[in-house]
Amino acid sequence: MKNTLPKSDRLTSRVAISQIYDKGKHLNDYPFKIVWLKEAGEAELKVVFSVPKRKFKRAVDRNQIKRKLREAYRKHKHDCQKAMESQNIRVSLFLIYLGTDIPQSEIVDDKIILLLNRLTKEITNK
Repeated sequence: MKNTLPKSDRLTSRVAISQIYDKGKHLNDYPFKIVWLKEAGEAELKVVFSVPKRKFKRAVDRNQIKRKLREAYRKHKHDCQKAMESQNIRVSLFLIYLGTDIPQSEIVDDKIILLLNRLTKEITNK
């Protein structure tokens, strides 16, 4: 599998994003939070990344953190995707950074791996 994150894997609909946040289930591992929603439909995994403007006033800082989040997700999403495809489940993710400082890439990688593994376990057990 290629380590890519095409536009088709990103969630862009404001309605869908608000539904995820309202109806979704949460997984926390500081400084990250995943809100996810399992839906009916063909098997796919869609994601949106968020860094709050309240904590990071400068767009440069927010963009740098989002870049690190996308990179970690892009590299480690394959196990989660395989689980969704095997059960024919559509899952939408809202990945939020809750920290107050810019994280190191190694920390982001470790936490994203941990959260995606927990997400895979929760979805496959239900």
